[in-house]
Amino acid sequence: MPSTPTLTTGLTPSIISRYSAFILDQYGVLHDGATPLPGAVDAIKRLKSQNKKLAILSNTSASSASCLERLYGKLGFPPKSFDVAVTSGGECSKYFQSRSPKPDNAPTKVLLFTWSGEEAVVKTTEFLNSLGNVEVVSDPEIADVAISHGSDVLLESLEELGKSDSESKYPLTDLRTACSYSALDPYLSSLSIRNIPMYSANPDLKVITPSNEISYMPGVICKRYESEFNGSVTYFGKPHAEHFLACKKALQITDNSKICHVGDSLHHDILGANSAGISSIFVGSGIHRDECMRDGELVDSMVNEMIEKEGGEVVNPTHCVPLFKIA
Repeated sequence: MPSTPTLTTGLTPSIISRYSAFILDQYGVLHDGATPLPGAVDAIKRLKSQNKKLAILSNTSASSASCLERLYGKLGFPPKSFDVAVTSGGECSKYFQSRSPKPDNAPTKVLLFTWSGEEAVVKTTEFLNSLGNVEVVSDPEIADVAISHGSDVLLESLEELGKSDSESKYPLTDLRTACSYSALDPYLSSLSIRNIPMYSANPDLKVITPSNEISYMPGVICKRYESEFNGSVTYFGKPHAEHFLACKKALQITDNSKICHVGDSLHHDILGANSAGISSIFVGSGIHRDECMRDGELVDSMVNEMIEKEGGEVVNPTHCVPLFKIA
């Protein structure tokens, strides 16, 4: 990776011609959670018109199929734009299913931190079904495993799905909005006493919402369990190199120099790309925008200072752009 990343206004012809495949983050690169980001749809169309292979690599707890369905439907990206999608939720499900069954095929008792509201019904139901033989429990004293799937509530039962935070029996009060651990810590304490393992179906720590607010994600639950309670966590998704390699395998690209990852997080996207030995494009208008941009433009000195502060060479991207768009 270069010691100093190149700053451009977008995807230049030289960048596009350099790579055969692009591995793309979603949130902060393609969309803001509600609408496509400026230039993103056009950039995807241009890359596909030049026969570039495109993969989605996302820390979402949704499945690969749901991820693509949302991109093509609600978010308006052209159908069949992406060759494959690899998600944290999907990889977590695969790992869970590969575990040895319990004696007598008894269900695994899962303590699930998840999302609230109507939109969570399909996502959470789909995820639980993908795990196989499980039983949702809300008591840490009887759980076999904990899964961090969302950051709104501890799910009491399937009947609770669809309820708002205020209607739910076990809300993770103020965790998502203010990163408050007051409601969460008693559960983590009970889990740690019994050495219950936790799986991370979404390791993201925070995102910027369409209303320009910070929303704390399921990754903060896992980090809290590790740092404050010495809990054991298995992570799925970026920055772990094996998930980049899963995309590489699916795209059938063997030459690392022909692959580039596009993301807005130094710690998830750029660190992961560097660990996997592939080039990267850092999108400045995402989670780090206050650290590297002024008046909608990247500032060279701010970019370099940010990289040095956040980890230096290990989080150093190959290219930097303000938005994922054609220059």
